Amino acid sequence: MKIFISLSISMLLLATNLYADTFNLDYTLTEGGYRLELDAANAYKGVKIAVSSDVATRYEIIQRIITPLENRNDPTKMISENFVVRGLRGTNQFGNFRMPAEDIPVRNDEPVYVSDTSGADDSFTLVYGISGIENIAAGDYFGRVSFTLNPISSTRSPITKILDVYVTVSKELEIQPSVEIIPLASLSTITLNSQKEEGQTFDVQVKINGPFKSQFTISQLMPQPLESSEGNRMEDAAINFQTKEVSKGMGVGTLALTTQKQTIYTSGPNGEAAQSFLITYSLGDLSNYKAGRYTSRIQYILEETGKTSLLKTLEVEVENGRIFDLVITPEEQRSRIEFQGLKPNEPPKKSEMTIAIVTNISKPYQVSQNVLSELTDAEGNVIPFEYFTIKTESLETKTKGKLKFLEKENVKKDDTVLFVSDAQGSSDKFKAVYELTCPPELRAGDYSTRITYSLLEI
Repeated sequence: MKIFISLSISMLLLATNLYADTFNLDYTLTEGGYRLELDAANAYKGVKIAVSSDVATRYEIIQRIITPLENRNDPTKMISENFVVRGLRGTNQFGNFRMPAEDIPVRNDEPVYVSDTSGADDSFTLVYGISGIENIAAGDYFGRVSFTLNPISSTRSPITKILDVYVTVSKELEIQPSVEIIPLASLSTITLNSQKEEGQTFDVQVKINGPFKSQFTISQLMPQPLESSEGNRMEDAAINFQTKEVSKGMGVGTLALTTQKQTIYTSGPNGEAAQSFLITYSLGDLSNYKAGRYTSRIQYILEETGKTSLLKTLEVEVENGRIFDLVITPEEQRSRIEFQGLKPNEPPKKSEMTIAIVTNISKPYQVSQNVLSELTDAEGNVIPFEYFTIKTESLETKTKGKLKFLEKENVKKDDTVLFVSDAQGSSDKFKAVYELTCPPELRAGDYSTRITYSLLEI
């Protein structure tokens, strides 16, 4: 009886081993070894993950960071976004390999693979690495990544394997602090244009890379005024600037760009600084400058304790568009010369026009008027020109050009020159005073005419 029982047990164990199924995950490093070791010379390495299964159960593989990459001597220093992974496309045969072919930061609970519905055996390769290793503080870092084989719609237990990760960053690789000057709309030129709305401003980005250990400043210097090919110059205040998006340290509000060195940014007392900020340049008042293209350059200077260095030089170009405008402002804000409620033998009535010329073309010009007709009422009654006069007067700001009617003269139909500019074609302003004397035979009523003003180069 004892022998019979012993034989039965042996047969049962044999049957159990004969029909045992397989559901397992394992990994191997493509360059050998049992742990992932990364450094500047080997910043990327592959890990091949293989699944063996004969249970016909669909499965997924989940990646987790179970121990972040920490500096072993200073746990406050960690590698997070720089610890990256990508999938080596084509290394799988069947399922959905979800890891992109481009580097992405290693994430927790990242599904990297989902098998086909049959749960067939498969394998694939992940490439882990450290991007921008030169930007990471020197030291030895350790962390752990796990791979979990998780059955889908099955009571089978998950299988987890752990990969140790070691990263060595040598002191020679520690980044030296630096500052980049990046014009956002061109390669090397700050361009501004007075006649284009989108050309009124220009942004330059300042990127601050790496830790500074003491306070520093960034300054700018325009060593020469803006100057055109004809030798015309724009003085200070032709361009304004300000800093924006400064999260740490101190920028500046709106200031005029000058030919003196100007501080545009100051870090914190221990070198604390924004990762980046903008310098926005904008046009000031260009009305007093001649039309044309003006150029200069701006030098950007980094000043640290006991050290000054030139960061970059950008060209500056200002296109001051042509202006040749005539602005007519009636005293009573009407579109025509009008005298209302006239009666015979009334005292003279006046109507005034302020005439302003805004120009930057530096060429002489004249202002003319064209009178459509004599003053007429709704019934067609007219007041002859002999009762209607004009006189031109200088305003508070002394008129530069020549007024043609310094004394009252009768208004004439058609074109009459009222004003001629100085030889430089300067902007100017004057007043035209119209006066109407009511004749004895006047029919009472409202009388008006239309006058057109024109501006012409001469």
